[in-house]
Amino acid sequence: MNSRILLIGGVGSGKTTLRQRLLRESLVYRKTQVLEFSHLFVDCPGEYLEMPRYYHVLIDASHRAAEVWAVQDATRRRSYFPPNFAKAFAKPVVGIVTKIDHEKADPAAAAAHLRRAGIADPVYLVSALSGEGIAYLADRLGYADEGPA
Repeated sequence: MNSRILLIGGVGSGKTTLRQRLLRESLVYRKTQVLEFSHLFVDCPGEYLEMPRYYHVLIDASHRAAEVWAVQDATRRRSYFPPNFAKAFAKPVVGIVTKIDHEKADPAAAAAHLRRAGIADPVYLVSALSGEGIAYLADRLGYADEGPA
């Protein structure tokens, strides 16, 4: 895939870690402070989803992307995605549930949050740490996952 992907999700949902895994970078936690553009991704701070006054930034950033990846943390019981939020984008919106390997994960509930946000199946279930489910996203990008950096 030659066009960028916009990553959106709440603070700590795993957007940056997912990006690092897919780009075969070292998995190092760091807080995303501003929109970060790379050759393949636009990584957004979680506050842009958590504070409705910033929704316009997400929608505007989507114009620079081929698709939007909506990331929901499987350990969170709530979602910051409003109902049918995916319909605000004139791009395909892909649902991704992260942290599925965590002991407190509830992937089914997280996927249900994404479906309420208007995201159609399939919803991808992944762990950036263990690599589970990453191959599906790597295939979507057009390359095979070779494991962590």
